Amino acid sequence: MYQSTNLPIYQSPISNILSFIRARGTRAWLVGGYVRDRLLGRPSHDLDIVVTKGGIALARAIAAAFGGHFFVLDAARDVGRAIVSDATGAALDVDVARLRAPDLLGDLALRDFTINAIALEIVYDEAASVAASAAVVDPFDGRADLARGWVRAVTEGAFLDDPLRMLRAVRHVAGLGFRIEDATFNLIRRDAAQLPTVAGERVRDELMRIIPAPDGWQHVRLLARLDLLRHVLPEAAALIDVTQSAPHYQDVFDHTRAVMAHLQGIYALLWPGDDGETTSYVRPQPVADDATILAAAAVWAELAEGLAPCAADLRGHLAQPLASGHTRRDWLPWAALAHDWGKPVMRSVEAGGRIRFLEHDRWGALLVEARGRALKLAVDEIAYVSRLVNQHMRPGHLAHDYPPGRRALYRFFRDVDTNGPDCALLSLADHLATYAARPDVERWQRRLGTTRLILETYFQERSARVAPTPLLDGREIMAVTGLSPGPRIGELLEGLREAQAVGEVTTRDQALVWLKSEIGGGG
Repeated sequence: MYQSTNLPIYQSPISNILSFIRARGTRAWLVGGYVRDRLLGRPSHDLDIVVTKGGIALARAIAAAFGGHFFVLDAARDVGRAIVSDATGAALDVDVARLRAPDLLGDLALRDFTINAIALEIVYDEAASVAASAAVVDPFDGRADLARGWVRAVTEGAFLDDPLRMLRAVRHVAGLGFRIEDATFNLIRRDAAQLPTVAGERVRDELMRIIPAPDGWQHVRLLARLDLLRHVLPEAAALIDVTQSAPHYQDVFDHTRAVMAHLQGIYALLWPGDDGETTSYVRPQPVADDATILAAAAVWAELAEGLAPCAADLRGHLAQPLASGHTRRDWLPWAALAHDWGKPVMRSVEAGGRIRFLEHDRWGALLVEARGRALKLAVDEIAYVSRLVNQHMRPGHLAHDYPPGRRALYRFFRDVDTNGPDCALLSLADHLATYAARPDVERWQRRLGTTRLILETYFQERSARVAPTPLLDGREIMAVTGLSPGPRIGELLEGLREAQAVGEVTTRDQALVWLKSEIGGGG
């Protein structure tokens, strides 16, 4: 019902946009996420407005008045978007829609959750010539749910109207720290089978706000309990109840979540929130109804010391964008989620009872590629996650013969390309999750030492030991050997690059000697 309380609107340029709207004589309301965030005292970079008529026309006028861009979002429903810049230069999306019902209350009844079904009527202050305050319209007690920290559906048919709203409920848990109200929880389980009707790119966009979020390891469990996981990421759901041998103490699904949790702990060491970063992480903590065991405080202290020399380089590396504005930091948790997708298919039991998953890394990479295409991921995003899944065992192999030699390190980087640091962190999280219940000090020291070597080699000696420029080019090799262009030239270039990386060749004269020995020896 209508409330008497007003909510000030002082954010610029939002107040200027609202003043512009009311000065045009248009009756309009703020709705959705902006209202929710204002009531919670949170910043917002999206503005949703409903008007009695002319949604597209108003969006176009806002874009023109504030030097922004304009798009038609839904011509049939009269929905347009203006993209303008806020005071910091960041993009502000202003979506303007015509009421979907004869009046505001009818429109709010068509929305997803009570916390998003609150409106602020834009009130124009004639004396000040600004939109200075707004009357709150809250017909479904959304403010009470905000206070309780509930995500509650507006109507029983909310998820049938748009099944994506079920994922959005989990996204609100991830973003707001709320919990799904019991009746809504049951509605989602009832309607979960409708989710496959949603376009892959819409599902992708919601998952990108769930999987990489802090405590993503808990959000994945929530997706499974809501019966949503098998409809959006069936490869992850297939891990449930897949048993494995010691040192693992969990099935593959819970182990996967533990890897995500320990990756979050690594992120907490890199982004602790005390250096002005807008995004910070905290080390995961035990959850009462979750049997996952987390690494001991002493292990985290050792890890912090081990990562410290390369922490700044790691932050810069993981901040690199892959596509669509998402970074390596966003996608590495996906690799943690997917790293064992190949295990259910490749599971075998030996005569003595030991469970094996031979080649699960390669099979998992293929599953990642297929799921990535279904979710309409960019080519670079699919390649990043699939390569990490395919190579996630490699740092463990390097640690087995600690310290790894220069040739082994070079071949590791040759195969993982620029993803060496990412692979090292993923493998480290995998190790921590596997041995948290039964620590193996010697094995841990080898793994930590190998991680340091990988990071130091990549960040401090990259030009010499990771990707050296061959001292001879293809033309020179052909001139010396008399070979014609073809695959053999590429093989020789790669062999020369490796010889340089391991220190066998350091000068052009040595490169010529090496080349003649390769040709003379039939290599």
